[in-house]
Order: sequence, then structure tokens, then C-alpha cells
Amino acid sequence: MSNSTPEHFDVVIVGAGISGIGAAVELKRSCPCKSFVMIDMRDDIGGTWDLFRYPGIRSDSDMFTLGFGFKPWTAAKAIASGPAIKEYLGETLDEHGLAPHLRLGTKMRSAAFDSEKNRWTLELETAEGVRSLTCNFLYSGSGYYSYRGGFNPELPGEDSFAGVMVHPQQWPEDLAYAGKRVAVIGSGATAVTLVPSMAGQAELVTMVQRSPTYLATEPDEDEELNALRAELGAEEAFKRIRLRNLAGQQEKFQLARRDPESYKQMLFDAIDALVGREIRERHFTPSYAPWDQRVCFVPNGDLFEAITDGTAEIVTGAIDTLEPAGIRMSDGTFVDADIIVKATGLNLAVGGEADYFVDGEKVDFSQRYTYKGLGYSGVPNLFFAFGFLNSSWTLRLELVNRFWVGVLQRMDDLNATKVTPTLDPACTNLPQLPFIADVNSGYFQRALDRFPRQTGAAPWINPQDYEATKEMLEEDPQDGFLIFSK
Repeated sequence: MSNSTPEHFDVVIVGAGISGIGAAVELKRSCPCKSFVMIDMRDDIGGTWDLFRYPGIRSDSDMFTLGFGFKPWTAAKAIASGPAIKEYLGETLDEHGLAPHLRLGTKMRSAAFDSEKNRWTLELETAEGVRSLTCNFLYSGSGYYSYRGGFNPELPGEDSFAGVMVHPQQWPEDLAYAGKRVAVIGSGATAVTLVPSMAGQAELVTMVQRSPTYLATEPDEDEELNALRAELGAEEAFKRIRLRNLAGQQEKFQLARRDPESYKQMLFDAIDALVGREIRERHFTPSYAPWDQRVCFVPNGDLFEAITDGTAEIVTGAIDTLEPAGIRMSDGTFVDADIIVKATGLNLAVGGEADYFVDGEKVDFSQRYTYKGLGYSGVPNLFFAFGFLNSSWTLRLELVNRFWVGVLQRMDDLNATKVTPTLDPACTNLPQLPFIADVNSGYFQRALDRFPRQTGAAPWINPQDYEATKEMLEEDPQDGFLIFSK
């Protein structure tokens, strides 16, 4: 039973990972008079970095851009482990006094907006039972994938496998793989991380992929950074490397789109030097264009090192069936396995898998248009955090957060109680482009029909370009589309 007198806050932030913590810091320093609470369904902070516990879990972007611009990353490794990232987030929480605003073990089941009161009522699931609270503005920082479980398609003959089968999103703490034969099914960032992390302890780790992914070798430490730290100090060095890496990420993406053959050759030359051209052509030459799917990073070439030293191998092709002792490929190859890891991807989710209502009508996000990649057409007082897919997530979040607090400040200036991204009623039959364009990753293709659409014309767009996003989010929020009202 819900509490009869709900608490009220100016703002509720859903999520206590990178997105939620970054939003809370920006809100507290830009709107210090706003009351707020940050809720998270898990029992600890960290989001992604608390959920995933598989061996070797690490960032797939450098921490100078995945980390916060206001908190320099000072560790030696630019590609950081999951526990190191979680520790960094904990430091941020403490340094900005966010602990009193944090409520863990609190899952939002539904959010209902009432236009008469211009406020949200949230139904929350807690250890003490169902509770409710109200807020003027709701910020969703819960990420874009389901915490209920990863994508776990049933494989032919799966019931016949006699060994242990796991999915990385539900990694068992007591999984003993030392001396065992391990098959990792997948070719994305999770598989690329797991294989070298388990190699050397397992008898053999075999990466079983249907088709290759683009891989980029990157050092996990930055020599230029170390020199700058010695010369200028940690904070100034961080600022310079962050700007350098931001520019570098965008330049590489633009090169991949403008001249894909040159970009591919740059990646292939590095792989050829580590495993040879024959292995690269057979196992590391994708059929699609670079950045149609996310390029995965291989710090210090650890995956290729494991292949060359014989602790790991790679098999490319279609799976025919699972058998008691392993995996039978369609070409007859047999992969012996005591343990099979199904690194088969994520299930995406919108709005933290809660139900949303506006004046009693359930919101179908797939029938809405995205306002600048942070709002939904016709949904008042709600913004959501969504970062870049072709660059570090946090780079976009910090632009989003600055725009968001600017909207809150403008609401105060205007004495407005509601702000709504609003389509011109005269506009009918608008183009319906996917929320993320030019991406054919399986996990996105499976879920894009649940996400809002773009029109291809501002402000109903979600650009995946830093400069375009920065310019868009530095515009005056009173643009005729974001309607402020009392």
C-alpha cells in the first residue's frame, strides 16, 4: 500500500551510475536551492559498473572522456577496470555531498504526470513495500539496457550441453574456470574483454563468433599524459588530454565515414603486426562498414597476444548445434567446452522499464519524437540521459546536463511550472527516422521500434556528433518548440 502523504521534491533523478551522478552534481551546483533525490533499484551505486561482474570488466572508452570533466581521472590506466570506475563514482558522490540525496534499493515502477498539478507522482518499490513520492521534474538517468537480463537466445541443442552455461550479465561469483575449456560465444566488447581475461587460467578459451567485429588496439596507459602530468600537474594534464581525445574520437569517426578503406587499413595494419594477415583476414575482417557497429577496443592488444601464445583461439562461422561436450559448427568443426559463456548481447529498454502516464494516458515512447535527444514530444517535465555511441557516453551527458539545468533556471525566471517539447499540430505525416541513425548493431535493431523517432530536422533530432550536439544544446531553450507554461 502506498504512503498516504508522499514526499515532494523539486527533482527526482532516476539512476545512480555515471548518468545519474553526473546529473546530480550539475543540479546541485547550478540550482543549489532545488530539493532533489536520486533513486536506484540496486543496493549500491555504479549502474553498469555495479551490475556487470564478469572477469576483466572494463571501460570501452578512455577515462579522460568517459570520466567527468569536473573530476580529473588521475589513475595510470586510461582504460579502467569496472571496480576502478565504481570507486571513482564513489569518490564523486562523497566529494559533492550527494549521499544524503541517495536512496538505494528503490525501483520506480511507474510515473504519472498530472497537468492540473504540474507534477509527477512516482510509484516506488522498496524493501519496506510500495511507496510514492511527487516531483516537479523527472530526470531519467537509468541507461538504455534492461537490468532484468541480457539477450539470451536459445541455441540449437542447448538442453543437451552437459557443462555450465552462463550469461555475462548474470555472472556467478563462484564460477570456477581454472583448468577448464571455455567457449565464449560472441564478438562484441564483452567477448573481446572476457577471452584475454580468462586465458591463461582456463585450459583454453575459444571465442566463437558468427562474424567479425572491428577491433582497435589501444595502449591502456598514455605516455603523453604522463609527461604532461609531470610538467603541468594532474588537473591541467587531464583537461588537455580530454580535449585531445575528444577531438581524436570525432576525427576517427569522421574518417571512417568519409574514407572507410583508409580507416579499415589503419586497424588492419595494427592487427596484422600482432597475429599476421592470414588470421586477420579470416577472423578480424568484418563485412560491414566501420562504425555501422561500435568499434571495440583491445587494450595493449591483449586478445591478439592470447591468440599468439596459444591460451586462446578463435572460430568464425555459424553454430550448428550444441552437444554434451561442446559446440558443433556448421562446417563440422567441434569446439570442446566445459563452460559456455553466451556473450550474446543486451536487451535495450526505454525509461528504466517503468510505465509512464500523462493525464491518465499511458505513454508509448515509440509514437513520440525525440526533442534534441533528451526529451519526448508531448511529455512534460521529463528529460532523459542518452550519450554518444560513437564516442564516450559522458561527453554528451555533460552537454545534456548543462542544457537541462538551463531549462530549470529559465522555468524559475518565467515562474513556469511546466515545460513540454511540442510539435506543431499542423505538422502531419512527419518523417520517421530511427532514434539512432546509421547503426546496424543487432541489439539496437532488435529494440529501435521501442524508442522515439527523429524527423531529420531540428529540434526533433539526435545527432551523434559532438560539435553538432554542442551547438544544438547551447541554443536558447525558448525555441518555440520547448513550451514553457504556468
